[in-house]
Amino acid sequence: MSARSRPRGAATGIDAAAVERFQRVRQLSETLSEPLQVEDFVLQAAPQASPTKWHLAHVSWFYETFLLEPFLPGYRAYRPGYRYLFNSYYDQVSGGYFPRHQRGLLSRPTVAEVFAYRAHIDHHMARLLADPGEHAAVVALRLNIGINHEQQHQELLLTDIKYNLSVNPLNPAYRDDLPTPPAGLQSASSSEAGWSRFEGGLVDIGHHGEGFGFDNEWPRHRQFLPPYQLANRLVSNADYLQFIEAGGYGDSSHWLSDGWAAVQQHGWQAPLYWRQQDGEWWTLSLGGLRPVQPTEPVLHISYYEA
Repeated sequence: MSARSRPRGAATGIDAAAVERFQRVRQLSETLSEPLQVEDFVLQAAPQASPTKWHLAHVSWFYETFLLEPFLPGYRAYRPGYRYLFNSYYDQVSGGYFPRHQRGLLSRPTVAEVFAYRAHIDHHMARLLADPGEHAAVVALRLNIGINHEQQHQELLLTDIKYNLSVNPLNPAYRDDLPTPPAGLQSASSSEAGWSRFEGGLVDIGHHGEGFGFDNEWPRHRQFLPPYQLANRLVSNADYLQFIEAGGYGDSSHWLSDGWAAVQQHGWQAPLYWRQQDGEWWTLSLGGLRPVQPTEPVLHISYYEA
């Protein structure tokens, strides 16, 4: 977005800090995509994952559908078919949505066309935020939702990139300049394990009403929590490796019945992204393959494995 088109916001009721945050979040989505090759943008290695291209278009569709179309005078949809193609699951939007598990089948629109769509949305959002008129309050509210929604998809984008690349036997890296985890993360899981007891009782859970919260975090309510214990440190890779070496994946007595069925169905033998080469365990990170560090917390295990 050019400086010339950057909305000021303060005079019309849209907080300038919110406008700057919108611009920063929009740019971050594209920055996160920069290490990818064009072929990477269309991968969908599992039904629950989505292609990077789809994430980038969907968050733009959100602003178009819930801000530009209702509040920017004279605005017309960039391409009417996008209303169906890039809706995720919003039943309140007419026309339905394309099946999630088939998103990786779409070679069109191209990656370049998706980035053109994003630029179009950013241009018209600048116009709306510069002059929301009598709708300033609801525009500000929906803008905040849209920003948090795009940040949510930035997390999904990285999660899905990692999974989509993981099915490649070449073990490609998303980036080759990522640092290793900090030493503090390792020391947190290197102490002797023990248990801490908590009495439980009546607790208040849910959004406390300050700052942003999605609707599924409401309402705040009271819940009875029985007494419980928690380990005083995270489960480490070394801990989990003991389970593997003791034959845990081959002994049904350690598993819930449906968990054991999942082990058999999927052929689980180690956490997701672990690879064994020449008798040593490696893990595939966004930075490529690296040795499993014994003192780091174990990651990428399922509910049943946990």
